[in-house]
Amino acid sequence: MRDICSRARPKGVTITAEANFTVDMAQNLVTMFSHLDEGEEVTVKLSNKGVWAVTPHGVRMFIGATEVFEVGNNGHDVPTAKI
Repeated sequence: MRDICSRARPKGVTITAEANFTVDMAQNLVTMFSHLDEGEEVTVKLSNKGVWAVTPHGVRMFIGATEVFEVGNNGHDVPTAKI
């Protein structure tokens, strides 16, 4: 029988982005959903400054950041933690 760790990391899946969430950040995201109609979705966007959520109506909310990021000169580099 396979252990839980092998099921949590399926083969063939590539992680392209990730964000750490605090409880406050999760609550901010839930707050956005409370203002939407049934079935509407929120798009989560990751930037070099943190995590943003955008409604289908274009309303943006800064969800938060748990790290300070440094971005290269071209502005297109994958964020790396600067701690």
